[in-house]
Amino acid sequence: MPPLVATIPWLIAALLMGGWGWSAWHHRRARRKLEHTALTLARISQAVESASDAIGIGDFEGNSVYHNRAHMQLFGYTVEELNAVPEVGVLFADLKVAAEIHASIRAGNSWHGETEVRTKDGRTVPAFVRADIIRDESGAPVGIFGVFTDITERRAAEKALAEERERAARAQRLESLGMLAGGVAHDFGNLLTIILGNTAILRMKSAELPPDAGKRTAAIESAAWRAQELSKNLLSFARGSAPQLRTLVIGPLVAEAAKGAVVHSNVALNLDLAPDLLPVKADPVQMDQVISNLCVNAVQAMGDAPGRALEVSAINQQGWGGAASGTPFDGPVVRVTIRDNGPGIPAEVLPRIWEPFFTTKEKGTGLGLATVYAVIKKHGGSITVESEAGRGTVFTIILPAVANAGADASAAADQGAS
Repeated sequence: MPPLVATIPWLIAALLMGGWGWSAWHHRRARRKLEHTALTLARISQAVESASDAIGIGDFEGNSVYHNRAHMQLFGYTVEELNAVPEVGVLFADLKVAAEIHASIRAGNSWHGETEVRTKDGRTVPAFVRADIIRDESGAPVGIFGVFTDITERRAAEKALAEERERAARAQRLESLGMLAGGVAHDFGNLLTIILGNTAILRMKSAELPPDAGKRTAAIESAAWRAQELSKNLLSFARGSAPQLRTLVIGPLVAEAAKGAVVHSNVALNLDLAPDLLPVKADPVQMDQVISNLCVNAVQAMGDAPGRALEVSAINQQGWGGAASGTPFDGPVVRVTIRDNGPGIPAEVLPRIWEPFFTTKEKGTGLGLATVYAVIKKHGGSITVESEAGRGTVFTIILPAVANAGADASAAADQGAS
């Protein structure tokens, strides 16, 4: 047999063996690729399940296919439970938003924005929503995915920041107005003294004047007295920017001011003052003005209707969320609460009650609560108000307690009572 012919079986065998080797190598490569793909998908699945945002996948018919753990925690629905709900857009508080999202997706566009979403137990949660199309390898749309980010904390932080900015702006306006008011009130008071002095002389000589002069003089005098009261309020408002601080326990002061407010009314007074109140740094005159103003306003608001009661309490507590300066305080504080069960402050009026010269009273000056706010702010404290129509109003005052003042508490209490 020729040598070349003799080698053919060996060549065929080698080729066959080579083909088998190539087939095995290709099989191993495909298996490694499949394993890599499976590992990648497992990692993606783990990342999606671990995400803090709620992620959901659905088809174009509105059926849910997949929810991650955060989606379950936010909304409370399993995939099966959500598919069993007959309503369309049940996850959205505003059905118009749900319709807008679906219309955008069907048009081939993504959608994102802030809206309110609704949970299984009926709660409404603010969320940032991102919705987009899922496409296959050819680019054809096969489904929808949505990502929901709970922005409750962000909204709260934004609201708190806006409130603090408004408080800072209000405090600046009050300080500027206080300086102006002090100068105006002083000069105005001097003019009123002249007017009242001359009207007093005219009243003494009423017999020498025409018959109607007495009435006109009395009208002038009455207007001048009212103007003088306004001048005193302006001075009080101006002095609110410079308290004369001393250490005192405000319990006795609060009690006396509250009792004085109800003395000529049919309003019942309920006092609940902790016996161990910590001392505070306060101007006793200005603090008496603050408590008296709030209590008198409460009594006037309640009127003479039966069952009206003024509740005044004072306790110690540790810290509070934020002062008039916008800075939280972690130390001990004294909290004074003044609560009435009157008609409440209308919701549209409530945001304006601290504004100077804003009043709903027929003969009010609009300086009472502005002065209260200015005084508490200058004492480094906080004052807030809550009101509900038909159920009354609650004013809460927070004042920082004197640090390490336990040994001086009894002496300070004596000062407060004096």
